[in-house]
Amino acid sequence: MAMERKQIYLDARSNERLKKLAQKRGVSEASLIREAIDAYLAKAGESAAKPEEEDPLFRLIGIFGGELPTDAAVEHDRYLYGGGRGREDR
Repeated sequence: MAMERKQIYLDARSNERLKKLAQKRGVSEASLIREAIDAYLAKAGESAAKPEEEDPLFRLIGIFGGELPTDAAVEHDRYLYGGGRGREDR
């Protein structure tokens, strides 16, 4: 596989943690970075491919006939996910 060079900046703490993990695992820092990027992209791809019907946010579209309840800003979890998570249940 052909590789392309990328340059990144890390804060001192992340840099030190990366070095220690690479030494502990006996791999290069670049290998760990590639592994982390692959894992991130795989996870992002899964969430991007999630059907809209499965996301409760999409169920809100149009259910109030153009008029939101007066408590929608506060009780959004109850409207998104159903009972048991509203303010009165806390």
